[in-house]
Amino acid sequence: MPKLYRLLATLILLLGATVATPHLVIAQGCEDAEFNSTFELIQAAIFENHGCTESVCHGSFKAGGLDLRAENSYANLVDVKAETVSGYHRVRAGRKDASLLWLNLAAKTFPQQYTAPLRPMPLDLAALSEDEVEAVRLWIERGAPKTGVVAGTAELLDACLPPPGVIEVKPLPPPPADEGIQIQMPHWAMQPDSEREICMASYYDITDQVPEQFRTADGTAFVFNRNEVRQSAGSHHLIVSHYSGIAGPDDPRWGGFFCSGGPHDGQACPPTDLSFCGEGGLCGTRPATSVACNAFGPGDSGLGLASAGISGTQETSNLNLFAPGVYGEIPLKGIILWNHHAFNLTAEAAPMDAWLNFEFAPLEEQLYPVEIIFNASEIFKMNVPVFQTEEICNHSSLPQGAHLYELSSHAHQRMKRWRTYMGRWQCQGGAADGEACSPMGYDFGSPHVCQGAPCEARQRPRSGDCNADNAVTVDELVMGLTIALGSAEIGACHEADVDNDWTISVDEIVTAVNAALNGTPGRRKLDPEASLMYLSLLYNDPLVLRLEPEIVFSGRQADRWLTYCGLYDNGFTDPNDVKQRATSPLPPIPISALGGPCTTPTGCTAGLVGELCSGRGEVERNRSCDTQPGAGDGFCDACTLHGGVTTEDEMFILMGQYYVP
Repeated sequence: MPKLYRLLATLILLLGATVATPHLVIAQGCEDAEFNSTFELIQAAIFENHGCTESVCHGSFKAGGLDLRAENSYANLVDVKAETVSGYHRVRAGRKDASLLWLNLAAKTFPQQYTAPLRPMPLDLAALSEDEVEAVRLWIERGAPKTGVVAGTAELLDACLPPPGVIEVKPLPPPPADEGIQIQMPHWAMQPDSEREICMASYYDITDQVPEQFRTADGTAFVFNRNEVRQSAGSHHLIVSHYSGIAGPDDPRWGGFFCSGGPHDGQACPPTDLSFCGEGGLCGTRPATSVACNAFGPGDSGLGLASAGISGTQETSNLNLFAPGVYGEIPLKGIILWNHHAFNLTAEAAPMDAWLNFEFAPLEEQLYPVEIIFNASEIFKMNVPVFQTEEICNHSSLPQGAHLYELSSHAHQRMKRWRTYMGRWQCQGGAADGEACSPMGYDFGSPHVCQGAPCEARQRPRSGDCNADNAVTVDELVMGLTIALGSAEIGACHEADVDNDWTISVDEIVTAVNAALNGTPGRRKLDPEASLMYLSLLYNDPLVLRLEPEIVFSGRQADRWLTYCGLYDNGFTDPNDVKQRATSPLPPIPISALGGPCTTPTGCTAGLVGELCSGRGEVERNRSCDTQPGAGDGFCDACTLHGGVTTEDEMFILMGQYYVP
């Protein structure tokens, strides 16, 4: 590949990409810039160096009630509600979007991308550099720890830090007793330099904690409209599910329950006695190696790779906020299944913990049950040869009347770009006729799935046809006019809202009249750029897009589709990032479909890095990678990238939320 093209690919594809590394190279010349922790470095490089601790700012004057002097800053920042802007914390551990500090700093450095809820900072001083803002982001997203080193922050701030070690995340504060409840995962520990996916169970009973107005009509469950989850910083994902099988907590197929932490740590415990383990202890099963809790315990939970659960997160922390009027339900007591996938890149055992807060939904918010998008139908579709890329796509439909209000995605570290489009984009003719395709074309060397045939999507424009029968009647014209005058709700005929802005204008009434006189318009080609709804470039911090206003999917099935595409890079941009047999962990369950080390590597990872191997046996293939005959410096270890459950393999899951009135 031409060097210029590879350079351009590097600059574009790796924007924002992060790679977890077990060891950090320490900067040189640290006489005046050596720190013990990332927060200590941020205190000096950000707060003090940019004048934030001056007496007239957040020093003795304590502007906005915030004291950023070294002895007070952490206690004043992390998980402390902002006094100047309601709904925000000064820093919310794991969530930059809810952290007023980061939003204010980012708004001044990136004014085209971010808006400060109050005002950009630092006030009346120069903006932070991009590297400085990124260091603050990394610190927050890794749990805003007071001690410990967050990988990458030393380089960004040009300072010296010890090698990254285990980061202990601050526990998530529970909600006030009359506003919600907290459920905690039993503690477990990750061994050094390891990756593991586990499932474990614990029993809960919150009957006495839920006021009557937040219970379902039959009194067996409670309703909530937001859920915040926080987990240990080394976690890849956490999916929390309510066990729906018939086994009770005393069923021996759970393998027994034991105290985790507290004065009875390690002792067998009765799962329904929530006080047995004492202060700081929780009763749960031992963590069992599993994929998506499949076949765990009694084996009748109905869970698998396509299970979304009742809550979860792909990051250190996540807020799951429903649209107005939308609610979820959870039984007042039962068994929780914790599917936890984590990795530990340090040389010491790492604590694994998680906390879930559920906030009650008031009566006026108990209107529509939440519906979850978790499309894993092509979860392992990728097949990327060494030193190449592949963009794969899939379709997902929504039901009639669906109000889509959130989109996200899930993949692993070699997914470099995710795009979701409105419409059913597919190859028109040719050998791949009907295949899902990328409407904005293929780049970075990815093969074009349509093989020369066009990639198109067609959709019927809205025209006031309320019942989608391809005719606009007088009654439908009257309904559109009634909505426009404010005498009826938009939900009575979303088809009259041509541009989906939740209002009906004079132009839209005219469109409906023309359709009544001349017939409804036929299906038309969609514009790729106008159809793009979602773009994310970070696999480990995927965009969670809130759609405002919500997008309503009405009309016939053919008009209620999404197309989602993921671009996977197996060493094309940087040959050193190719999947390797030597560094690929075995999957939790020895099934080839779940990924792991390849049987026969096909690319050179030492010597002629980036070239293909040749030869029959391992010795010949390694020799084919030598920089010159007999050099002995070659190593054939690069693998084709397939789907799987470890972070060295890949996934392709569309995520989102909607409701149907």
